[in-house]
This record gives sequence, C-alpha cells and structure tokens, in this order.
Amino acid sequence: MKIKMDSTKTLFLDIDGTLIYHYGIPNKQTKLHPIMLPGVEEKLIKWEAEGHKIILMTGRRESERDITIKQLSDLGIVYDMLIMGINPGKRIIINDLKPESDEPTALAFCVKRNEGLKNIEI
Repeated sequence: MKIKMDSTKTLFLDIDGTLIYHYGIPNKQTKLHPIMLPGVEEKLIKWEAEGHKIILMTGRRESERDITIKQLSDLGIVYDMLIMGINPGKRIIINDLKPESDEPTALAFCVKRNEGLKNIEI
C-alpha cells in the first residue's frame, strides 16, 4: 500500500492492535505489559522526521489517559495529539477536496490486528 502525495500529512493511528499488541479484551490493555508491533518504531521515526502530524486515537476510556500516556512514553511512541474514548465501530473521515485538484484529501488503510505498520507506505 502506497500513497503518492507531495506534502506533509496528518496521520490518524489507532493504538491497540495497530501500534501496540491487542490482548483481545479492552480492559486488559492497561493492565498487561504493552508490546510494540512490527514496523511501528521505524515508521513513527520516519514520519516524525518527514514532519507529519501524528494523532493517536483509542477506544480506551478517558480515565485511562495517564496509564496510556505512560505506556506510549515507555515504548518511545511519539505523537502530537491523543484522542481517547473513540467508538469501537467504523471510523469515518470526511474532508473537503481542494478546488485545484480532484485528488483525494483523505485516505484510509486497515491493517490486520497485531500486524503493525511494517507494510504501510504513505
């Protein structure tokens, strides 16, 4: 999967099952040792160096913010914003098209749970 665009991007990344191993039961995510998934460290370092904005989102409750921030920090996961309490259903991004182009301004990738980011190219 590869996106060809010439500017910095805003990346919305789910945490559990995308960046960190998903244990299958949401309330275990903050109680068990977090494990970074394959390719996550390399991609985040690359994307940060390229100037992209990294927004993390999670279905974890707002009351789990402090432990989530600690887990992310302990793993060295960098980000610009953290959005908590996202619904576990489909996530939909709606964005406008630039007047001078018909090229999409919003794209989505779905990765298999716990495979990480190793196969994602933007």
